[in-house]
Parts: sequence; C-alpha cells; structure tokens
Amino acid sequence: MPLTHYALDTFVSQEMSKLTACAPQSLATDFPERGHWLNQFVLRRIFHNHVSEEHAALAFILVRRAEAALDEWELACSAAPEVRRPSGYFKMLRHLENCMTALWQGLEFCRRAIGTKLFEKGDGSVYERLNWLYNVGRHFDPQELQSGDLHRLWITNDGLHTREHSVAFAELREALKFLAGMVDKIAGSSPKAG
Repeated sequence: MPLTHYALDTFVSQEMSKLTACAPQSLATDFPERGHWLNQFVLRRIFHNHVSEEHAALAFILVRRAEAALDEWELACSAAPEVRRPSGYFKMLRHLENCMTALWQGLEFCRRAIGTKLFEKGDGSVYERLNWLYNVGRHFDPQELQSGDLHRLWITNDGLHTREHSVAFAELREALKFLAGMVDKIAGSSPKAG
C-alpha cells in the first residue's frame, strides 16, 4: 500500500509528496573516459610528464574529486526512478550529497590553485548556493531543525533544497561539467592537455 501524502511529508521527508518528475540528466555520454581518468593520468605523467612534480598532488586530488562527483551523480540519476519510495529517496539523497561534497572540494582546490574566487558573498550565484548547501549539510544540529523538517537538505523535482537556498539539478550538472572539463584535459587521453 502506498504511503499517503501526509505520511510521506511527516514521516519520510518534508515536501516528498510533491515529487513527481525528479530526473537529473546523466553526464555519462559527456565524459565517457571518466572511469579511466586516473589510469590515463598516471600513464601520461609517466610517458609525457605533462604535470610537473610540484603540481602532481593537486592534479591527483582534482582527478579523484571529479571522478567521485561524476560517479555519485550517475548513481543519483540511476536512483531517481525510485525517489517516491523511502529507500529510493534516501539512496538518491545520499548520492547527491556525496556528489556535492566531491564537487565542492574539487572546485575549492581549483579555486585555490588558480588564485580566484568562485563567488562574491551575497551574489546568489550557483557557486555561493552550492557552498551553502555543502556547509549546512556538514554542519548542523538535527535537534535544531525547523519544526516539521526531518532533514537539513531535501530533494524536490528540480534539485536540492534547504529552507534558505537551493541548487537546481541543471545548475549542479553545469558545475559538474565545469570541473570535469578541466579534469578531462588533465587526465584525458588528449595529448594537448598540460
């Protein structure tokens, strides 16, 4: 017997009853080599010395974070058809949280490496909101959630939400493409990367 809207929203997650067409888009065809990035990166370092020793640790962490973020994104996409069931919902939420964590950490390493800012405080950009969701997902007290809330982050048809901010699936996908595009140049099979 399916749960009622009241039961979904009260006992599973706020706004869960409103989920109807939650469908983040896969990036598998955009980055078909992603599962080989680490192997390719190591081989390119050995045979082409395309990343200097002083930048190798940074390159490794970028490749690892991008690969993890994309893997988690694909797992979230795979879980989406079951999002209206409690186990499917939490599986998708877990993969989205893991994706966001790896993505933000990768972006943060990039930012520091090139000495730039991803956002200005208060600009409302996707990177500011992504940073907000990343931080509140890690640093909150479940005992202090707003009345009626079971979770600090939750899924809606269009993305991840908190009471204060949200990041749409399309925005998260574009941020993933940005990081993955940089990593594809570092780790991909293209000899022109460097």
